[in-house]
Amino acid sequence: MADFPKPIGVDATGYELLTEAALTLLAQYPGLDGREILFEDLKKNSGLAFSAGNGALVMTERKTITGKIWQTCQYPFFVIYRTASTQERQKLRIQTFLDSLGKWLCGEPAEITKGRYEKLSGYPDLSQGRKITRVTRLNSYALEPSADGVQDWILPVTVQYTNEIEPIRKGV
Repeated sequence: MADFPKPIGVDATGYELLTEAALTLLAQYPGLDGREILFEDLKKNSGLAFSAGNGALVMTERKTITGKIWQTCQYPFFVIYRTASTQERQKLRIQTFLDSLGKWLCGEPAEITKGRYEKLSGYPDLSQGRKITRVTRLNSYALEPSADGVQDWILPVTVQYTNEIEPIRKGV
């Protein structure tokens, strides 16, 4: 079994910055067709949202003799598509939508409508020494439907970014 790198810390300020950047980025997806992806806010039977349960994680850290710190970090989140539909055709549309969104977030050409492809041109600029370097995704999947037939579909996404921290200067 493969060993996955474990986080060595959290980036609390990065969580705030990346949450705002993810919300901005998701709102720009050209396949929304008037829908909105909200932060951790879903209606009882339907909706689109994203959630960042683990926060922003520091994966590696290097420090120079002058005190400058370079961190590689991750901001994992999930896009959730909730539906009460039991129709197979609707479920296939949801999976296609999430897969297309995932491709677009990763900078791959994504089919928005039949024969029309769009590609993300760049990631949002971050502040305070942070920069998005890459976005990756896993395949979307459905959770078990609830007793009333409501089902959540999940797209796991990870934003990888760097954080450059200047040392605190004494006597300033």
